[in-house]
Amino acid sequence: MRLSRFLFVVIAYATSASSVFGEVDRDKPPEITVNFRLLVWAHPKSQSSSVTTSVKTGEPTEVRFHSAFHYREGNVTKNLRLLPGKPSKKISYAGDATLSFFSNQNLESPHAFSISFDPRWKEVLLLLYPKTAAEKTFNCLPVFRPIGKPSMGIAVNLTGNPLSLLVDGRHQRLSSWKPTPFHFSLRRKDYIRFGVNTLDSGTNKPLLSVKKFFDRDDNPILLLRRESFLDSKGLIKHGKVLLTTL
Repeated sequence: MRLSRFLFVVIAYATSASSVFGEVDRDKPPEITVNFRLLVWAHPKSQSSSVTTSVKTGEPTEVRFHSAFHYREGNVTKNLRLLPGKPSKKISYAGDATLSFFSNQNLESPHAFSISFDPRWKEVLLLLYPKTAAEKTFNCLPVFRPIGKPSMGIAVNLTGNPLSLLVDGRHQRLSSWKPTPFHFSLRRKDYIRFGVNTLDSGTNKPLLSVKKFFDRDDNPILLLRRESFLDSKGLIKHGKVLLTTL
């Protein structure tokens, strides 16, 4: 009788403990494994200072934007440097689903930006936009390349206005900040003709027309954004539409 009572107590304790630890496990951030890259453009107000250029090549001899960020993976603090308009190296990350980047090496708050990874993500490009000229706080937009889907790409309208994308003459609406898939065909040709039109006031106005050479197995990412600059009064102005292919 005593033995059966002892076993009942042990089983009850084990059941209770497993329930408690189960709650702890559910509260713990999920572990994820993902490969990602970051791409950032400088804030217009940070581009106001002049840059020294080489007399021989005309190329800049100094980097005006060179943001350094720090993040933790496990027990190790890692460093990351970003240049404007250039994708970062691929980062292979394993850890908590939320990853924060800091401008200071001590990882002291506030963080510059934070990424919440979906466990289903395996490969992602993250577009960053500085909120201020100090370039310490950013917005973040994830973009996924449609890998394994021949003759399909992704177009991302970053202009803030609706646009129309023409792929070999076929129109497709591009809403702002919403990555949109598109199809292309290389049948009997070796390039794709892309056009970009505005959709203001119900009329189409051509903004851009370019040829791009792809292979049938390519999955290009097209980024559409407006050139930003400061006028003589120090106000931010937006110029022509620029297309970046990745």
